[in-house]
Amino acid sequence: MFYDDYNLALDAFNKVLNSLKGEAKSKFRSRARDMVEEIYTSGFIPTLFYIISKAGLENNDKIDKLTALLNSPSSESIDLGSSDEASYMAYLFVILYYLSERNIIDKKFLIDKLRCNRLELIDKLYELSPIISARIKRYLMAIKRLAEALIEVR
Repeated sequence: MFYDDYNLALDAFNKVLNSLKGEAKSKFRSRARDMVEEIYTSGFIPTLFYIISKAGLENNDKIDKLTALLNSPSSESIDLGSSDEASYMAYLFVILYYLSERNIIDKKFLIDKLRCNRLELIDKLYELSPIISARIKRYLMAIKRLAEALIEVR
């Protein structure tokens, strides 16, 4: 199980690294360093709300990019851009990728609700938050360590 989390983190990190441009990579590094602790001090759901609010998902183009990244094979990259919003979108991707790949939440449901009814998605995540909080830490720590090791500080 531990090995699987690290393997999944490598896969998600490669997708993120290939999808972010310029400044967004170093901003993602900051997100990866801060959000793990934030999840465990403030809670999974409040931190997720914060990430969603910063990701700019009110724009359908950004939702399309996020869902395309969730559905893409690991060799394919989707251009998330170079903005601050792109770094939050990438971190949101990291979380959603874990939830779908670990079958905590069905990928089709996740993508459907991300597009049409985020409130229903948040309600489902709230219901599952004790499970998510217990299981996601090792994975997010691996993402943090990869970001610290492989993304240059500007």
